[in-house]
Amino acid sequence: MYSRLLHIALLTATVSVAACGERPPPTVPEAASAPSAPPTAASTPESSPPGAPPAADRAVEADIAHPALVFQDGQPRRVEAADLEGQGYTLIDLTDTWTPLIFAEFRDAEGQILPNRYRPIYIGLANEQSDGDGRPLDSGERNYFEVYGIPPTPRVVRARMLEDEAAPCQAQINYDLLSQVDRIPARTAKEEAAHAASIKRLRKQLEAAQAAGKHATIDALVAADASFADEWKAVQDAERRALAWPEIVKRLKCEGHAKANAKLKLDMNDGVSRDAIQSFQFRHKVYEYPGLRTETMVAFGKRPVQGNFEQFQRVMRERVADAAGILEDGTAQVDGQPATWVDAQGQARPVENLIDAYAQVAMSQMGVETPEKLLAFFQAHPPEDFAWLKVAVKLPPRPEYYSKHMDLDLVVDRGDVWYDESWNAQGELFAHSRERMPKLVLYATHNGQRFPLIKWPTTIGGWRAEQASNGYEYYRYKGSDVGKRVIRKIISGPTWVAPPSTPIRGLVKAANVNGKRQRIVNYDEMGPGYLSAYGLVAGYFVVPGKDARSDFDNGIRAHGSSDHLSITNRSKFSHGCHRLWNHAAVRLYDFLLNHRDRQVMGDIPLNASRTFYKDGEVFELRHVTRGFEFQLTPPLPVEVLEGRIRGRRQRPFEGYLPKPDVVYPPGPMPSVKGGGEP
Repeated sequence: MYSRLLHIALLTATVSVAACGERPPPTVPEAASAPSAPPTAASTPESSPPGAPPAADRAVEADIAHPALVFQDGQPRRVEAADLEGQGYTLIDLTDTWTPLIFAEFRDAEGQILPNRYRPIYIGLANEQSDGDGRPLDSGERNYFEVYGIPPTPRVVRARMLEDEAAPCQAQINYDLLSQVDRIPARTAKEEAAHAASIKRLRKQLEAAQAAGKHATIDALVAADASFADEWKAVQDAERRALAWPEIVKRLKCEGHAKANAKLKLDMNDGVSRDAIQSFQFRHKVYEYPGLRTETMVAFGKRPVQGNFEQFQRVMRERVADAAGILEDGTAQVDGQPATWVDAQGQARPVENLIDAYAQVAMSQMGVETPEKLLAFFQAHPPEDFAWLKVAVKLPPRPEYYSKHMDLDLVVDRGDVWYDESWNAQGELFAHSRERMPKLVLYATHNGQRFPLIKWPTTIGGWRAEQASNGYEYYRYKGSDVGKRVIRKIISGPTWVAPPSTPIRGLVKAANVNGKRQRIVNYDEMGPGYLSAYGLVAGYFVVPGKDARSDFDNGIRAHGSSDHLSITNRSKFSHGCHRLWNHAAVRLYDFLLNHRDRQVMGDIPLNASRTFYKDGEVFELRHVTRGFEFQLTPPLPVEVLEGRIRGRRQRPFEGYLPKPDVVYPPGPMPSVKGGGEP
């Protein structure tokens, strides 16, 4: 188990607060650069028939002496994993030490393991053994990091499912009532009292109308006179919501999201209540602000056996996608219908949701296609089984456009773009209206036809606060470059080095150290880690160098992000990079590494440091590594579309603009090196 100090010694790098849009120092040409370790001989697997899963790709394989489970009519049969080779099976890894390909172990040309510094942290988080700093969890502490791209292991899902089934408090929760409530608005205590009073008056009015009309019930009144329907629905909804809140509190306490003696309030300004609801959301991978909106209430209305079953489904999607080397998730649509491609026989076929379909097939063959069957499976397998457990399943053939080295390219549509200033008189940023949001699309070309495999929401840059050379903050437009680029480097567990323009206020945070509240360097966002600015993995957008010159790198990446709500929020922008949900970024780059020729470069040492001052204290940032690098050979073509330019300005403003709420020293405006779009 890793201590915090050991983790910092292994992983330290800088804060990412304003991660994108900074131009790094020049580097040697990619073609001539020497890797930190010799490239591995292991590369993408040899070509296989479209129906077969990709060949084993990790240079360090799991112990095949353990058996795998082969299922026939839902009944398991133990078979040595080595004996399954060539029989058309795909091995789905359910062990505690599984990681996505980007965190797998590889060997160099001399057979030495290329260490991935983040791999043990990922495994500790997924197994609910340690926190993001590698420290052992306290008793009763839980890791709910699915929203950050780290799903729990099957063993952890098993423990949660069995614990929930055995908890007496679950029987005291009215799930039927919770399933009937679509949302509960967040109000202050004063607003809630006023609303309750208005509902009480409205009920009395309906009861008076019922009596006047001599109806047996208010329902009978509404049946006779539909003009009362809206008022009656409002009363029923409000009364159900009032009854639902105590049930929500019971569930939050029963599942350990709040302490048994916690005083929870229907007020998201109350930190205890907000944190408890967010903990629940994270467990169920709900992408909403802390509150009781529709998706959150849907999760509250499901009994634990169903919620745990759905979590296992999500775990299986990631592990099946990894084992089968697939990416398609049903998002590749044109005008609301699946995109199509034409096979060798001339038949038009939809781009299917392979991840869901393959996961369903795998679970059906395992005999765990219902919550009750999954519970029985977990009861039959003690925790120690997940040290070796793999299941062998026969998946449907992959589409014929699959191959060892697929013809792929990436497109980012920037959507609606506003270069106009976007802050008020108080210096607060706001967003102009955007009807078209940014999209990231991966295309495949097969037999002369080009079609999308996935279409995902992403971000573009906008106006951001930046610290100038005089130490004052200004606004600067941090745009997303337009034009043709390539992805040559993919870095897992990436770090980011904060340039001098990063506001100092973002480099420090408060934390408990040895029982005392202290200010420390903000290593949460620096990386590597799920909270870092680049998330779990990043692809670097560059303009390829010509005539032995280095690539031009303007600091733009397509990367995972912990700020998951910003990705679909019409008022949120990056610093120029294209953010993805962490789990999506992991899937994307795993897929590229499976289906493009590449080299494994290993850990990229950095060994740099920086000292800075904040409110009279001295802080030091230590940068040990850039992350674990892969190189695509050849690089992946990328194009960033200009989008639809809106507003007065038709080009990005180059330079700083003063913040209205800041008093600046006399003298000329500081200069900006670079800035805007090239």
